[in-house]
Amino acid sequence: MLRILRRILFVSGFVLAVVAIALGALLLSPLPVHERHVLFVPAGATLQSVLEQLQSEGAVRAPWVWHLLARVGSRVITLGAHMGSYELSPTTTHAELFNNLLRGRNRLVRRLTIYEGETTTHVAGALARTLDDDSVRVLRLLRSDSLAQAWNLGDDARSVEGFLLPATYELFEREPVEHALGRLVNRFERIWEESFADRARQCRLSRYQILTLASIVEGEVVNPIEYRRVAGVYWNRLNRGMKLEADPTVQYALGFPSRRLTFDDYRVEHPYNTYRIVGLPPGPVKVATTNAIEAVLNPERHDFLFFCGSGDSSGTHRFARTYAEHLANVRRYHQVLRQREQFASARLLR
Repeated sequence: MLRILRRILFVSGFVLAVVAIALGALLLSPLPVHERHVLFVPAGATLQSVLEQLQSEGAVRAPWVWHLLARVGSRVITLGAHMGSYELSPTTTHAELFNNLLRGRNRLVRRLTIYEGETTTHVAGALARTLDDDSVRVLRLLRSDSLAQAWNLGDDARSVEGFLLPATYELFEREPVEHALGRLVNRFERIWEESFADRARQCRLSRYQILTLASIVEGEVVNPIEYRRVAGVYWNRLNRGMKLEADPTVQYALGFPSRRLTFDDYRVEHPYNTYRIVGLPPGPVKVATTNAIEAVLNPERHDFLFFCGSGDSSGTHRFARTYAEHLANVRRYHQVLRQREQFASARLLR
């Protein structure tokens, strides 16, 4: 009986040793891929679902072994793959791949920077370049109402414009644009709830309208000290039923031409042209900062109704209570511009 038991133990040990050697060889073997490509793992993916994806792409050897190990291992500990993008190449071993997946190591990260006051067209281009997608498709996605409805951004939300805050984001290589946008919008939602939600509920504007007004304020402000004052001007105009007459809305309607606006531009028939319509345009026109949103929710209290650039290098404006004061400020603006041009010409002639 003892001899039989010894034989059983010997055979079992031998089998285990063979299995361990075979598994070790399999772990150290390279992935069966002929060229580099990228595997994206979405948030909440299980190891089993990732294995199925790898199996369908023919990117692992003996997939049944990994499925078996994952099934057995999940009964002992929770096994899940970390969200991100991972490199699959002929030089990557199975051990390296699974170590990366289970520990979130060596994820392929690309950085996207969204700047304050940036246009949706520019954001779409930067996002497309970062994620190797088509900029036209990304722009269409940004301006469609499908994602806004899917993510319940508001009954009146026409698109995700206005819900992307300026910042530098870490995206994953080949991450689907819809997935990346969802993460960017989730960041906006967290900041909104932490900083603005309570006060926004006391505002007579909807959230989408607040973001629309904030985008106009962002488009007008150059010097940050004027956020609240400019917001106050637009609130005064809204409260009096006046047209906003905001240049950023005309620029949006015209596709942001790289030139000064003309009198013909102000007459263009477009739902975003606030020189023609009364009230807010249908949606945001630029990427707004939290400073602009804060200013809309807490504007400076004054009775200014007009403003125009000062013409100097301060980036500030001159504000007026009456149209006559405003016209005087406009004349001063052009006078300062002429003086600067004359000064620049004189320096060139020296």
